[in-house]
Amino acid sequence: MSSTTDTSFKTRVKRYRISSGPTLLVLENRANPTVSLAAGLKAGAYFNPPGEHIVSSLTASMLTKGTRRRTKLTIAEELETMGARRGFSANTFHVTAASQSLSRDFARVLGTIAEELREPAFPREELDKLKQQAVAAIKRDQEDTRSRAIERLSQLLYAPTSPFYDPPAEEQVSDIESLTRDDLERFYNERYSPESMIIAIVGDIESDDVRTLVEDLFGSWSGVDKPSIALPITQLPNEPRREFVEMKDKANADVAIGHPSRLRRKNPDFLAAVIANRALGQSTLSSRLGLKVRDEMGLTYGINSSFVDCGIGDGPFVIGVTVAPANIELAISTSMEIVEEFRETGIREEELRDEKSSWIGSYKVGLATNAGMASQLLSTEIHELGIGYLDDFPMHVASLTKDEVDDAIKYYFHPKSATTVIAGTL
Repeated sequence: MSSTTDTSFKTRVKRYRISSGPTLLVLENRANPTVSLAAGLKAGAYFNPPGEHIVSSLTASMLTKGTRRRTKLTIAEELETMGARRGFSANTFHVTAASQSLSRDFARVLGTIAEELREPAFPREELDKLKQQAVAAIKRDQEDTRSRAIERLSQLLYAPTSPFYDPPAEEQVSDIESLTRDDLERFYNERYSPESMIIAIVGDIESDDVRTLVEDLFGSWSGVDKPSIALPITQLPNEPRREFVEMKDKANADVAIGHPSRLRRKNPDFLAAVIANRALGQSTLSSRLGLKVRDEMGLTYGINSSFVDCGIGDGPFVIGVTVAPANIELAISTSMEIVEEFRETGIREEELRDEKSSWIGSYKVGLATNAGMASQLLSTEIHELGIGYLDDFPMHVASLTKDEVDDAIKYYFHPKSATTVIAGTL
């Protein structure tokens, strides 16, 4: 059960509903005279229209490029004077905002965020600059073996309609070049809604004062109804597959091995699956893959495994390794043998103990700052876990058993169904 002392999140966090729809979470923390904000609304890549694969990202980036009242330079100068920071970004499902400021300046910073969210100007000259930068970034990635391997893996694992599918570079460039200011404005009008907004604020503030401020700034904002997300689980391939992406004059190759994970944050075995991956390959230096392929065999400087974007949706499970071309087959076969052995024998008791201790420790360290607490509050609310989950999390991790983790290993790791992509020069 959650702690009921005055130090628990469940007791200290105040939850409000703003009249236009946003959920507001406020945690007073008087440790220092600063305030951090983490906010999100459903307007990420999942909502991109066909043929507009980057419109959500560009729309979010354009929020800081000026409003109908002020230019980006005017806003930047004001933030610099206060020593405050704020930013927007788009991920698979959400547009997120974050800020840090002194408590005395927080009202002005939040006012700026509200102005940028509610009154973006989308100046054409700024959009042209962002489009050029986006195209340049895509072209750089086409010269990077790891980026090419991951890109092609996503195309083999997911349908083009999936938010986890990365379109071919030429298609992305064509989409970007054809995007107009009207496209961004249409996406904004159709997808930005206070109904789906969550705002978490932590720091040297009064909860009721913050509620009044947020109500004043966002209460009159009207938008579309709360967007829904319906994403089916991606099934495992029936058989393994391999593909080679030819790239000229590359000293090393990158290998990406993966399959749809079927893992989501609300799965009851989510924590067990994460612990399993931590032991298998999260760390190049201390996990099974790293200790064998890197340290013992000397085949690479870097190898790791991860569940990618497994929250609202079930992104892929991926093993990535950089190797010399002569060592590709040995690195692949060794990695697959390690995963197969992991499935057969399960996690060792000492691995389980160490990974639980490490995860709990890093979690507590992350909560040592206002920004860390605000981020965790936002994540907990997005995944509908309840505020008390933040108090209970260390207990949930500590109580994981070997049997629970072993069951997760068998369910989530499937080397015999994995797709392998090799990018480089043979």
